[in-house]
Parts: sequence; structure tokens; C-alpha cells
Amino acid sequence: MEVQIKISVIIPVYNGEKYIERCLDLLNKQNFSEKWEIIMVDDASTDKSKDVIKKSKLPNLKLLSLTENSGQSAARNIGISNAKGEYIYMQDVDDLISSNSLNTLYKIAKNNDADFVFSDFQRVENSNNQREGKFNYDTDLNFDYDQITRAMFTELHDPTLGHLGLFGCNGRLIKRSILHENKILFEEKLRLMEDKIFGWNVLSFCKNAFYVRKQLYAYYVYPNINTALTDSLNYGFKLSSIKLILSHIKRSLKRRNLTNDEVEKYSKQGLIFFSIHALISISRPMFLGKIDFNKGKKIRRELIKEMIQDKEISDAIKLYIPSDKESHLIPKAIAWKSRIFIEFACNRRAKQTITMRRSGKV
Repeated sequence: MEVQIKISVIIPVYNGEKYIERCLDLLNKQNFSEKWEIIMVDDASTDKSKDVIKKSKLPNLKLLSLTENSGQSAARNIGISNAKGEYIYMQDVDDLISSNSLNTLYKIAKNNDADFVFSDFQRVENSNNQREGKFNYDTDLNFDYDQITRAMFTELHDPTLGHLGLFGCNGRLIKRSILHENKILFEEKLRLMEDKIFGWNVLSFCKNAFYVRKQLYAYYVYPNINTALTDSLNYGFKLSSIKLILSHIKRSLKRRNLTNDEVEKYSKQGLIFFSIHALISISRPMFLGKIDFNKGKKIRRELIKEMIQDKEISDAIKLYIPSDKESHLIPKAIAWKSRIFIEFACNRRAKQTITMRRSGKV
């Protein structure tokens, strides 16, 4: 009888030529003794990414390709559709994982029949871990069904954990059966915050989730260098995308058996929260030199214009409750419908966030 594949590692690649060998070298050093596979999905790279991957001698490596650049969502979906593992693990090609990542997460998953297991992470810029000694939680945690539901509410107030907190896709084991049985894939219409929404969709079906208080995943920040995230901004970002995100949030909340009034309440909070999140996701790369400043300003200005004119935004902002960890200026600026004030508040917050991260405060 053929041995079942335990983990499928899915890695989207777009012009990642200079990161591939390092990425595969770390994967090759995993101390995981079970059968597992690596699926790299080339998103129509224009560099030599495919050639570098083809040169690899790893027996458990598969290369899949898209004929035209379609974004990380489409690439990951190809990986999910072709994965054979009991669990799925995703990472970006320019990030790294510890040699014991897969082994540590898998043991916890099997010992607890876990739907979802995630670790803490490093944020590395210029070889400096900005999160040295920093952790999302004080101890290892087991999130039961009710705790996952409560975490959904918290996620609409607390922006500090980002895409490597509980809600996201990279650096975690997810039961493949949950994805396949519930037809969960990435929203290919989104090229920004698609990882967050995937996390929401997955967790809405999970009965439990486990957090490991170890920094097993290293997320790399590259100032002045384009990444998949910043490349995605070339396509702009519209208010319609935020409302698409909100439609996924609503469905996720309904799956947790919330009342219609509760869904409506949290949806209005989410509309503003994700609008602000989008504004900062555009603003921060502008100050890191990852996108042209004027181009970013234009994309952001178009989104702000839509927000100011939107009735749903106008109604929701009146009820918005910002946490003490986020900017209070941005919601005020949105309520006042002042483009200049919103731009000022976003610039201020983007620079604050960069400074706080570099100083290890978040």
C-alpha cells in the first residue's frame, strides 16, 4: 500500500529567481520523517524562476505553471487543487521556515486531531528580527469552537497581528479535507488581503485551532524591492474589493450561527476596519520605497474618493469602534469626508507603523 503524503507545501512563485535556491535548501533540511511534497506554482514569471526550479534534484518537488500572470490567489489555488497531503502548508518563496517547522506543527496536529495549527513568526529586515522576544500570545494555546468565534470579533478590532496572526494562510497546517469538502479556495478577484479572507473562510469551518509559541516562520521585509504584494498594487484597489472581502466575512460569521443583527453589527465594523487596512496596506509600501510614491498616492486617492462618496461607509463609520492599538485619526478623517485629512492620517500611521516594527514594539 502506498504511503500517504502527510503534508503538501505550496509555494507560489513570481519572479522569485534569487530566492528559490535558499527556499528549497531550507525545505530540504526539514527534520520531518514522514512523506511530504513541495508544490511550486510559477505564476508566469519573466525571469529564470522556472529554470532554477527545474534544476533542483529534490524528489518530492513538483512544478506547476500558469500561462499568464494571474496573482498569488490563482497560483495557490492550483497548488491546493493538486495537493495530496493530509495537511496543507503555505509559504512565500522569499520567506524561510525553521528546520523543525513541519515536524513540530504536524505532531501537534496529529496528537490533537487539529483542523488548524500555526506558529509565531519572525519579521526580518536587513538580517534583523524585528520581533525578537515578541509573541502573539503568552503561551501555547488551544482555540476551541467558541474561542475561534470570539477571535473573529477581535480580528475586526485589532490590526497588530497582521497576516501571520490567527487569520492568514502562510506558516500553518490546514486539514486538506476542510478545504476540499467545503470548496475553499482563494478569491482570485483579490490581489490584496486575499490571505486574510482565506483565513476567515477556513476558520469558519474549524472546530479547533492550535497556536505554538515558537517563531517557526520568518517573514522577510525587503525595502525598495517589489514583492508579490507590491506588484499586486499595479492593478489598483477599489472599494468593490473591500465589499467583496466583506461578503466573505458575512458568510463566515453566519457559519458560526450568529444572529442576523450580530452579523450586521460586525459587518459594519468590518467594512471600516478593512477599508482602513487597505489604506495602510497601500501607504506603507510608499514609505518603504517598494512602490512609486506618486503611483501609490494615486491608487490611494481613488480609493479615498470612492469611500467618501459611499453611503454604506458613511453609515458604518458612525458606529465604528477603533481599538487602542490603531490610529484614531483615520476614522475621524473618514467621518469628516476630508481627503486631505485622510491622506495625512494614513501617511502618519504608515510611518508610525514602520518605526514601531523596526524598533521591535509590535
